[in-house]
Amino acid sequence: MIHRNRNWADLVAAVLLLCFSAVIYSGCFMEDRQKKEQARPRPNAEKIEADKKARELKINAEKQNLSAWLRANTWYPIVPSAAAAVVEGDRVIYMETVRCEPSTPFLAASLTKTFTALAILQLVERGLVSLNDPISKYLQVKFENSELNSEPITVWHLLTHTSGLIEDPSPKHAQNNYPFIIPEQKYPTGFRFNYCNQGYNLLGFIVFEASGLTLGEYITRNILGPMEMKDSRAPAGTRGAAGVECSIADLARYTIMLMHGGVYKGRRIISKRMFRKIIDETIETPRSHRKEYRGLCFRIWSIDDRIYSMHHAAHMPSAGGFMQIFPKHDCAYVFISNPPVYDREEYYGYYYGLKSRLVRFCKALMTDDFDPVTFDSDKPSKEQLKLFVGRYRQYSNPNSGQHVDIELSPGGYLIATKSYSGLRVGLIPTSLHTFVYIFPGQNEKGEIYDFVMKKGKIIGLGVKEGYFVK
Repeated sequence: MIHRNRNWADLVAAVLLLCFSAVIYSGCFMEDRQKKEQARPRPNAEKIEADKKARELKINAEKQNLSAWLRANTWYPIVPSAAAAVVEGDRVIYMETVRCEPSTPFLAASLTKTFTALAILQLVERGLVSLNDPISKYLQVKFENSELNSEPITVWHLLTHTSGLIEDPSPKHAQNNYPFIIPEQKYPTGFRFNYCNQGYNLLGFIVFEASGLTLGEYITRNILGPMEMKDSRAPAGTRGAAGVECSIADLARYTIMLMHGGVYKGRRIISKRMFRKIIDETIETPRSHRKEYRGLCFRIWSIDDRIYSMHHAAHMPSAGGFMQIFPKHDCAYVFISNPPVYDREEYYGYYYGLKSRLVRFCKALMTDDFDPVTFDSDKPSKEQLKLFVGRYRQYSNPNSGQHVDIELSPGGYLIATKSYSGLRVGLIPTSLHTFVYIFPGQNEKGEIYDFVMKKGKIIGLGVKEGYFVK
């Protein structure tokens, strides 16, 4: 009995010793941790406050300078009225109007395409449309050019401007009883990006066929209403490419929704899955560090595959504007104006001047070294330019003898020669696969040479006359 009690006493003593050691160790550990935390440099409260005030001063200076610039440069009658806004987070932090009110509606021009795209993606989410559906399923017309031996044009091709359709009516369908123009297909489906207003107009009719509502009615019920865009409207004549009218106050709300991935005041206007399709690449392009590419509607800037900017322009008679969103920095700007003639040097000077001012404003809101003012996508090196060299023969009639020769100049740039016109020009790269020849004396007008890549190889070339294969 005595032996058993002694064992029990030894066990208790061992447990107490263990607990005491743990307490001592814990105390030493905590003391060591406290010493490390004390040794770690702490943010200086005064410096934080000073940085905050410096930022506020910088932003206020940008506001004053931008407002002064707008009032001084919005010349009547070149620009009868204009409005601009800058947003950060979920707030409008700057708004200025000249000869109009924040509630004054403007023609949104090509920004209408973003509303049309949202409408289609909403219908896809509801199961009423499939992105892979041939458009003939809804419009009962064969749009494909038989000479191109093209795959069927799908809803996705229209959304991404890769249908091969152009603005001109098809010669075979110049006269028809349909409520829409039947465009000519000049490029095979899915190969080349070619901006096409008529393709988006067709999407507007697909919205009607799938939902039973005209495009204007659909946008009003499913986008303008939920977004509380009370000063905006989508009239009965709204087409897929243009027609929506928006105030700057409403465009600011719309921009905030897009900046937050399709969410406005906690309500999803478009699902996360569908929004992702807006910002994904739509055609194959070479990998690069700094890239500019076409998403769905928007042109995208990315650095190491992370999206830094998405933007879209608005141009047509009586309308001119631009929207640029910086998702990583949670800020954006938008402006809209009503020039009677937008395609003139005087207006372009105003347009690019205002864009530059607004971009600089957003730069003041950013806290890292990204500079949207000087962003430039990677261009092909002299070694990479060799990938484009070769003879490209006409796709629709390879035996015609018509071709485009691409050669590498000793000066380190590409030269294009067209056999059918004799035109020989130097090309300027605007990205890793798109080049442009600028017409003499112009800075806005030129001819695009768009090379097509599949599985890492250059296989074709799109020019204004059609598609050519290597």
